Amino acid sequence: MGFRGKVVEDALISCGRHCSLCHKFCGTKMELHHIKQRKDGGEDSFENCIPLCFDCHADVMQYNPDHPKGKKYTLSELKRHRDNWYDKIKNSQGNILPNGSYLDLDKKTFERLQNLLDSKGLLFFIKSNGFINGAFPDKICEDIYIYQQECFLPEFEFIDTDLEGMRVTLTEQLRELDILIQKHTFDASTRTESRQSIPKEWSITEPERYIKAINDFEKLTFIIGKKYDELIKLGRRKLYAN
Repeated sequence: MGFRGKVVEDALISCGRHCSLCHKFCGTKMELHHIKQRKDGGEDSFENCIPLCFDCHADVMQYNPDHPKGKKYTLSELKRHRDNWYDKIKNSQGNILPNGSYLDLDKKTFERLQNLLDSKGLLFFIKSNGFINGAFPDKICEDIYIYQQECFLPEFEFIDTDLEGMRVTLTEQLRELDILIQKHTFDASTRTESRQSIPKEWSITEPERYIKAINDFEKLTFIIGKKYDELIKLGRRKLYAN
């Protein structure tokens, strides 16, 4: 049958409609997973429920014990991830962060994020459709890679749940952008500078591939620019309002 009524509502409120594993804000795009599967005797209870995004739910479900690869999520691990996130949501005070150490920590994270995703540098390039306007310097790829590296550090995380959910979403989109760069661009270096670009000859030899590359970049860079602006505006209101 699955989770129903108050169990569903309590779970969604407890997680703030963020994934309990990756912390991405999901809105309606989330699922409630049985930590202990019903076929194994798991109940449709709040205690046996963990809210997940589509990607994390697929990841949790895809482990095959007959052909093990990687490390399976254990029941106790899922519960700890969920409980840690529920506590973070519960202790968040909505639009205004509490004063003190939490505020200082989030200010440092916010400033670090702004330095890595410079609105006059990397983000300006992304917003101005730099990937489809000819060859671009390898430094753009390096800046994206450095940001992704930083995201693996445990201290690169907002205490505030709204900001953290937006940061995770933006990070995921930049990871998708990195994949597009690897898929659609190739070496276009000169004697003096290392550069990459969508091959111009595709417009003649492979027009469908050329158009798809342009469309993929235009669509994703628009979303990244929008999400970055939303995060920066919310961060300024929350962290520097007083």
